[in-house]
Amino acid sequence: MAEPNPPRAINDATGLAELPASADLRRLLAYWNGQRGARTFPGRGDIDPVDLGFMLDRIALTEVHDGDPRRYRLRLVGSFWHRLVGFEATGMWLEDWPHANQRKITMDFYEALIAGRAPRFTRRDAIVDDQVLSYEIMLLPLSEDGSRVSMIMTGIGQD
Repeated sequence: MAEPNPPRAINDATGLAELPASADLRRLLAYWNGQRGARTFPGRGDIDPVDLGFMLDRIALTEVHDGDPRRYRLRLVGSFWHRLVGFEATGMWLEDWPHANQRKITMDFYEALIAGRAPRFTRRDAIVDDQVLSYEIMLLPLSEDGSRVSMIMTGIGQD
């Protein structure tokens, strides 16, 4: 039975609270919502990789380092991402991302998530191995203190 009021995320294209089209991302959003309970955000410790087996290769975790400017470190990047971007990104600082356009789009998406303090998603097209790959991507905030976004969980829908 479907939830009567399933959790929603901000559609980056429309600015409206909606459900992602991807069933995997809807499931990830529901999991995130369940793990946060009555809190604004769940913490990293609330997320069990075993529970994400349905899309673990399409999950990335990014550390948020406050400062001026704010910095992002890709702490863990699933194997799907290697195919998508063409290199191993685990451990990389976003400022070192080799593709300037992707770096800017990603940074802007992260900043919008932090400012809005709510999950966000969008649809993207990328060229991989001379083929256009269309996918939906969602960002979910995590917090160690319950208030400040200290990590971002990213998922790619593939339906």
